[in-house]
Amino acid sequence: MFFGDKGSAEQVNTQRRNYFLIIDNEKETIRKLINHLGFYSVIFEKNIKEQEIVYDTDKNLFTGVGILLRKKITPKRAYFSLVRINSLNTSTQAREKKYFLGECDKKDNPSDFPTQIAEQLNQIFNNLFTVNVMHIVKHAPPYISTTITGHKYKVISGTGYVMKFEFQNLSVVNLRTGVKAKTRIASVDVDDNPKYEEERKHLFWVIERYCKELAFVNKNRFEIVENLVKPKVDPKAQQQANKKQKKGKEKIDKSQARF
Repeated sequence: MFFGDKGSAEQVNTQRRNYFLIIDNEKETIRKLINHLGFYSVIFEKNIKEQEIVYDTDKNLFTGVGILLRKKITPKRAYFSLVRINSLNTSTQAREKKYFLGECDKKDNPSDFPTQIAEQLNQIFNNLFTVNVMHIVKHAPPYISTTITGHKYKVISGTGYVMKFEFQNLSVVNLRTGVKAKTRIASVDVDDNPKYEEERKHLFWVIERYCKELAFVNKNRFEIVENLVKPKVDPKAQQQANKKQKKGKEKIDKSQARF
């Protein structure tokens, strides 16, 4: 059983926006925020040191449909969580829904708790799965590991609403292929409380208006890192493979036509 089992899955609705750094000058970006946000405070909170491991089958049965089964390891604890990605949402909508599954040991994998995790997944999705979820969990080894370091800031509005602004260094490993990559992004993370819609709008407006060194990317962190370490497909090789596949299909059609 999970350590510190919380019982049922906990849902957290958030909005997160990620930005590529056209010009990487953290101090200058923070200075702009302080100067242009008005009655907001920007406070350094802490250094970031985390690891995220996403698990999936060899055919990407989870990530292929926008589900991230992951383990997060922080200096204080480790836990499994589920992230559901809605790739159809626009940049102004929440693209992610997060669910806490349960605390665990740093060395644990989902395959160590297939029954508990399968029950949580079926609960979250109202038993919509037509496949054996427990079997999938058992055969979902580590896929991509991301070590995250950097700095976290609090952006506090005049009403006391707290938003998070982070500069993240991402060190990524594709655990299937051994391919490694590094990148650096900025990230804004806010909880999706309608009461504070104006505060969120103002922060995003200031970033868009004054922080031209930040380029918004409508992808979550996993989509960014997966693209970095995904095997590259040679267009010519893909074209040749498509031709062979087409010829093979034509031969099958002809042989069937004889009968």
